[in-house]
Amino acid sequence: MRSYLTLCCRLPSDREDALTQVLESWPVLGCQVEDARPDILVTVFMDAAHADDLPRLGGELLLLGAREMVSGPFADRDWLAEYREHARPVAIGERFWVDPNPAAPTPAPEGRHHLLIEPRRAFGTGSHESTRLVLEVLEQLDVRRARVLDVGCGSGILALAACALGASSAVGFDIDSEAVFVARQTVRCQPLAQPVHLYAGSVASLGRGARFEVVLANLIPAEFSPFLAELASLLTPDGTLVLSGLMVDQRLVVEGELAAVGLAVEGHLEQEEWVALLGRRA
Repeated sequence: MRSYLTLCCRLPSDREDALTQVLESWPVLGCQVEDARPDILVTVFMDAAHADDLPRLGGELLLLGAREMVSGPFADRDWLAEYREHARPVAIGERFWVDPNPAAPTPAPEGRHHLLIEPRRAFGTGSHESTRLVLEVLEQLDVRRARVLDVGCGSGILALAACALGASSAVGFDIDSEAVFVARQTVRCQPLAQPVHLYAGSVASLGRGARFEVVLANLIPAEFSPFLAELASLLTPDGTLVLSGLMVDQRLVVEGELAAVGLAVEGHLEQEEWVALLGRRA
Protein backbone atom coordinates (compact mmCIF):
# COMPACT_ATOMS: atom_id res chain seq x y z
CA MET A 1 0.00 0.00 0.00
CA ARG A 2 1.45 3.35 -1.03
CA SER A 3 2.34 5.80 1.74
CA TYR A 4 2.23 9.58 1.70
CA LEU A 5 3.42 12.48 3.79
CA THR A 6 1.11 15.30 4.77
CA LEU A 7 1.70 18.82 5.97
CA CYS A 8 -1.27 20.50 7.66
CA CYS A 9 -1.60 24.10 8.77
CA ARG A 10 -3.84 27.13 9.07
CA LEU A 11 -3.41 30.06 6.70
CA PRO A 12 -5.15 33.43 6.48
CA SER A 13 -7.86 33.02 3.83
CA ASP A 14 -6.46 35.89 1.75
CA ARG A 15 -3.26 33.87 1.20
CA GLU A 16 -4.94 31.10 -0.84
CA ASP A 17 -3.75 32.47 -4.21
CA ALA A 18 -0.22 32.83 -2.87
CA LEU A 19 -0.43 29.22 -1.61
CA THR A 20 -1.16 28.02 -5.14
CA GLN A 21 1.89 29.85 -6.49
CA VAL A 22 4.15 28.39 -3.80
CA LEU A 23 3.00 24.81 -4.38
CA GLU A 24 3.69 25.03 -8.13
CA SER A 25 7.42 24.73 -7.48
CA TRP A 26 7.22 21.65 -5.25
CA PRO A 27 6.55 17.94 -6.05
CA VAL A 28 3.09 18.05 -4.47
CA LEU A 29 0.60 15.27 -5.21
CA GLY A 30 -2.38 17.30 -4.11
CA CYS A 31 -3.70 19.92 -1.75
CA GLN A 32 -6.95 20.02 0.20
CA VAL A 33 -8.27 23.42 1.31
CA GLU A 34 -11.16 23.75 3.77
CA ASP A 35 -12.97 26.86 4.93
CA ALA A 36 -12.34 27.70 8.61
CA ARG A 37 -13.09 31.41 8.52
CA PRO A 38 -11.24 33.67 8.91
CA ASP A 39 -8.60 31.07 8.04
CA ILE A 40 -8.32 28.15 5.66
CA LEU A 41 -7.21 24.67 6.70
CA VAL A 42 -4.57 23.38 4.31
CA THR A 43 -3.45 19.76 3.87
CA VAL A 44 -0.62 19.15 1.40
CA PHE A 45 0.13 15.61 0.19
CA MET A 46 3.58 14.49 -0.96
CA ASP A 47 5.05 11.12 -1.84
CA ALA A 48 7.23 9.63 0.90
CA ALA A 49 10.15 9.71 -1.56
CA HIS A 50 10.22 13.51 -1.16
CA ALA A 51 10.53 13.52 2.63
CA ASP A 52 13.48 15.94 2.47
CA ASP A 53 11.33 18.53 0.70
CA LEU A 54 8.67 18.65 3.39
CA PRO A 55 10.56 20.83 5.93
CA ARG A 56 11.60 23.28 3.21
CA LEU A 57 8.03 23.57 1.98
CA GLY A 58 6.97 24.16 5.56
CA GLY A 59 9.43 27.04 5.76
CA GLU A 60 7.84 28.72 2.74
CA LEU A 61 4.36 28.30 4.23
CA LEU A 62 5.55 29.93 7.45
CA LEU A 63 6.50 32.96 5.38
CA LEU A 64 2.88 33.07 4.17
CA GLY A 65 1.66 33.20 7.76
CA ALA A 66 1.06 29.50 8.42
CA ARG A 67 0.13 28.52 11.98
CA GLU A 68 -0.47 25.26 13.87
CA MET A 69 1.70 23.35 11.39
CA VAL A 70 2.01 19.59 11.75
CA SER A 71 3.40 16.95 9.42
CA GLY A 72 3.65 13.20 9.30
CA PRO A 73 2.85 9.99 7.41
CA PHE A 74 -0.52 9.27 5.87
CA ALA A 75 -1.28 5.67 4.89
CA ASP A 76 -3.21 5.25 1.66
CA ARG A 77 -6.54 3.52 2.31
CA ASP A 78 -8.95 1.91 -0.07
CA TRP A 79 -11.70 4.45 0.54
CA LEU A 80 -13.83 2.98 -2.26
CA ALA A 81 -13.82 -0.48 -0.70
CA GLU A 82 -14.77 0.98 2.66
CA TYR A 83 -17.58 2.99 1.06
CA ARG A 84 -18.93 -0.11 -0.71
CA GLU A 85 -18.97 -2.01 2.57
CA HIS A 86 -21.20 0.56 4.26
CA ALA A 87 -23.24 1.84 1.32
CA ARG A 88 -26.99 1.19 1.46
CA PRO A 89 -29.78 1.54 -1.12
CA VAL A 90 -31.40 4.95 -1.26
CA ALA A 91 -34.69 6.27 -2.61
CA ILE A 92 -34.27 9.27 -4.91
CA GLY A 93 -37.19 11.39 -5.98
CA GLU A 94 -40.51 9.61 -6.30
CA ARG A 95 -39.56 6.81 -8.66
CA PHE A 96 -35.95 5.63 -8.25
CA TRP A 97 -34.30 3.11 -5.95
CA VAL A 98 -30.50 3.30 -6.32
CA ASP A 99 -28.85 0.14 -5.05
CA PRO A 100 -25.03 0.05 -4.60
CA ASN A 101 -24.78 -3.74 -4.26
CA PRO A 102 -25.47 -5.66 -7.50
CA ALA A 103 -24.13 -8.88 -5.95
CA ALA A 104 -26.82 -8.85 -3.24
CA PRO A 105 -29.50 -6.37 -4.34
CA THR A 106 -32.22 -5.11 -2.04
CA PRO A 107 -35.69 -5.32 -3.63
CA ALA A 108 -37.04 -1.94 -4.66
CA PRO A 109 -40.16 -0.63 -2.95
CA GLU A 110 -43.30 -0.90 -5.05
CA GLY A 111 -43.52 1.75 -7.76
CA ARG A 112 -39.78 2.50 -7.88
CA HIS A 113 -37.31 1.69 -10.65
CA HIS A 114 -34.41 -0.44 -9.42
CA LEU A 115 -31.04 0.95 -10.57
CA LEU A 116 -27.99 -1.12 -9.63
CA ILE A 117 -25.10 1.36 -9.42
CA GLU A 118 -22.01 -0.08 -7.75
CA PRO A 119 -19.66 2.62 -6.40
CA ARG A 120 -16.63 2.55 -8.67
CA ARG A 121 -14.19 5.02 -10.22
CA ALA A 122 -16.78 6.86 -12.30
CA PHE A 123 -18.93 9.80 -11.24
CA GLY A 124 -22.62 9.18 -10.73
CA THR A 125 -23.65 6.94 -7.84
CA GLY A 126 -26.67 9.05 -6.97
CA SER A 127 -25.08 10.42 -3.81
CA HIS A 128 -24.19 13.85 -5.22
CA GLU A 129 -26.81 16.58 -5.34
CA SER A 130 -26.19 17.33 -9.01
CA THR A 131 -26.97 13.71 -9.97
CA ARG A 132 -30.06 13.65 -7.77
CA LEU A 133 -31.29 16.85 -9.39
CA VAL A 134 -31.16 15.33 -12.88
CA LEU A 135 -32.97 12.21 -11.68
CA GLU A 136 -35.72 14.35 -10.19
CA VAL A 137 -35.94 16.48 -13.35
CA LEU A 138 -36.30 13.31 -15.45
CA GLU A 139 -39.32 12.37 -13.33
CA GLN A 140 -40.96 15.65 -14.29
CA LEU A 141 -40.31 15.25 -18.02
CA ASP A 142 -42.25 12.97 -20.33
CA VAL A 143 -39.39 10.91 -21.75
CA ARG A 144 -41.53 8.06 -23.06
CA ARG A 145 -40.30 7.06 -26.54
CA ALA A 146 -37.72 9.88 -26.41
CA ARG A 147 -34.16 9.63 -27.68
CA VAL A 148 -31.85 10.73 -24.86
CA LEU A 149 -28.22 11.84 -24.89
CA ASP A 150 -26.16 11.61 -21.69
CA VAL A 151 -23.14 13.92 -22.01
CA GLY A 152 -20.21 12.92 -19.78
CA CYS A 153 -22.08 9.78 -18.76
CA GLY A 154 -19.83 8.67 -15.90
CA SER A 155 -21.38 5.56 -14.38
CA GLY A 156 -24.29 5.65 -16.84
CA ILE A 157 -26.90 6.23 -14.15
CA LEU A 158 -28.73 9.01 -16.01
CA ALA A 159 -29.00 7.10 -19.28
CA LEU A 160 -30.31 4.07 -17.37
CA ALA A 161 -32.80 6.20 -15.46
CA ALA A 162 -34.15 7.73 -18.68
CA CYS A 163 -34.67 4.29 -20.22
CA ALA A 164 -36.33 3.03 -17.04
CA LEU A 165 -38.84 5.88 -17.46
CA GLY A 166 -39.63 4.77 -21.00
CA ALA A 167 -37.08 6.43 -23.29
CA SER A 168 -36.77 4.54 -26.57
CA SER A 169 -32.97 4.68 -26.34
CA ALA A 170 -30.15 6.53 -24.63
CA VAL A 171 -26.68 7.30 -25.93
CA GLY A 172 -24.02 8.08 -23.36
CA PHE A 173 -20.45 9.19 -23.91
CA ASP A 174 -17.48 10.28 -21.85
CA ILE A 175 -13.96 11.37 -22.73
CA ASP A 176 -12.77 9.13 -19.87
CA SER A 177 -12.48 5.63 -21.33
CA GLU A 178 -12.36 4.10 -17.84
CA ALA A 179 -15.72 5.71 -17.03
CA VAL A 180 -17.22 4.18 -20.18
CA PHE A 181 -15.80 0.79 -19.22
CA VAL A 182 -17.50 1.11 -15.83
CA ALA A 183 -20.74 2.31 -17.42
CA ARG A 184 -20.85 -0.71 -19.74
CA GLN A 185 -20.48 -3.04 -16.77
CA THR A 186 -23.20 -1.11 -14.95
CA VAL A 187 -25.59 -1.42 -17.90
CA ARG A 188 -24.98 -5.18 -18.12
CA CYS A 189 -25.77 -5.81 -14.43
CA GLN A 190 -29.23 -4.18 -14.44
CA PRO A 191 -32.20 -6.37 -13.48
CA LEU A 192 -33.89 -5.42 -16.77
CA ALA A 193 -32.04 -4.91 -20.07
CA GLN A 194 -32.08 -1.27 -21.18
CA PRO A 195 -31.39 0.24 -24.63
CA VAL A 196 -28.32 2.20 -23.53
CA HIS A 197 -25.47 2.68 -26.03
CA LEU A 198 -22.09 3.99 -24.85
CA TYR A 199 -18.88 5.21 -26.41
CA ALA A 200 -15.63 6.85 -25.35
CA GLY A 201 -15.09 10.13 -27.16
CA SER A 202 -16.49 13.62 -27.54
CA VAL A 203 -19.71 15.17 -28.80
CA ALA A 204 -18.03 15.59 -32.18
CA SER A 205 -18.15 11.80 -32.62
CA LEU A 206 -21.93 11.89 -33.06
CA GLY A 207 -23.22 11.80 -36.61
CA ARG A 208 -24.13 15.13 -38.21
CA GLY A 209 -27.80 14.20 -38.30
CA ALA A 210 -28.02 13.06 -34.67
CA ARG A 211 -30.96 14.61 -32.85
CA PHE A 212 -32.37 13.99 -29.39
CA GLU A 213 -35.56 14.95 -27.58
CA VAL A 214 -33.63 15.15 -24.29
CA VAL A 215 -29.97 16.04 -23.72
CA LEU A 216 -28.55 15.62 -20.20
CA ALA A 217 -25.28 17.24 -19.10
CA ASN A 218 -24.27 16.81 -15.47
CA LEU A 219 -20.99 18.72 -15.75
CA ILE A 220 -19.50 21.82 -14.20
CA PRO A 221 -19.93 24.98 -16.34
CA ALA A 222 -16.25 25.06 -17.32
CA GLU A 223 -16.79 21.67 -18.97
CA PHE A 224 -20.09 22.22 -20.79
CA SER A 225 -19.78 25.92 -21.71
CA PRO A 226 -17.24 25.45 -24.57
CA PHE A 227 -19.61 23.19 -26.54
CA LEU A 228 -23.01 24.50 -25.40
CA ALA A 229 -23.85 25.55 -28.97
CA GLU A 230 -23.18 21.98 -30.16
CA LEU A 231 -25.48 20.57 -27.50
CA ALA A 232 -28.21 23.01 -28.52
CA SER A 233 -27.84 21.93 -32.15
CA LEU A 234 -28.45 18.29 -31.16
CA LEU A 235 -31.94 19.06 -29.83
CA THR A 236 -35.09 18.38 -31.82
CA PRO A 237 -37.24 21.51 -32.30
CA ASP A 238 -39.19 20.74 -29.12
CA GLY A 239 -36.26 19.13 -27.28
CA THR A 240 -35.07 19.82 -23.74
CA LEU A 241 -31.53 20.41 -22.49
CA VAL A 242 -30.99 19.61 -18.80
CA LEU A 243 -27.88 21.14 -17.23
CA SER A 244 -26.75 20.24 -13.73
CA GLY A 245 -23.42 20.49 -11.94
CA LEU A 246 -23.64 24.25 -11.44
CA MET A 247 -23.88 26.21 -8.22
CA VAL A 248 -26.80 28.48 -7.45
CA ASP A 249 -24.59 31.58 -7.75
CA GLN A 250 -23.58 30.50 -11.30
CA ARG A 251 -27.16 30.34 -12.52
CA LEU A 252 -27.45 33.80 -14.06
CA VAL A 253 -24.20 33.42 -16.02
CA VAL A 254 -25.29 30.05 -17.40
CA GLU A 255 -28.74 31.38 -18.28
CA GLY A 256 -26.98 34.06 -20.33
CA GLU A 257 -24.91 31.42 -22.10
CA LEU A 258 -28.06 29.45 -22.91
CA ALA A 259 -29.73 32.55 -24.34
CA ALA A 260 -26.67 33.13 -26.54
CA VAL A 261 -27.21 29.73 -28.20
CA GLY A 262 -30.96 30.24 -28.63
CA LEU A 263 -32.26 28.43 -25.56
CA ALA A 264 -34.57 29.85 -22.91
CA VAL A 265 -34.71 28.54 -19.33
CA GLU A 266 -38.16 27.08 -18.76
CA GLY A 267 -37.58 25.61 -15.33
CA HIS A 268 -35.09 24.90 -12.62
CA LEU A 269 -34.67 22.72 -9.55
CA GLU A 270 -32.45 23.44 -6.54
CA GLN A 271 -30.91 21.25 -3.85
CA GLU A 272 -28.60 22.73 -1.24
CA GLU A 273 -26.20 25.02 -3.19
CA TRP A 274 -26.74 23.18 -6.50
CA VAL A 275 -29.18 23.91 -9.31
CA ALA A 276 -30.36 22.19 -12.48
CA LEU A 277 -31.70 24.17 -15.44
CA LEU A 278 -34.12 23.12 -18.19
CA GLY A 279 -33.51 24.86 -21.51
CA ARG A 280 -35.70 24.84 -24.64
CA ARG A 281 -35.56 26.73 -27.91
CA ALA A 282 -36.55 30.34 -27.39
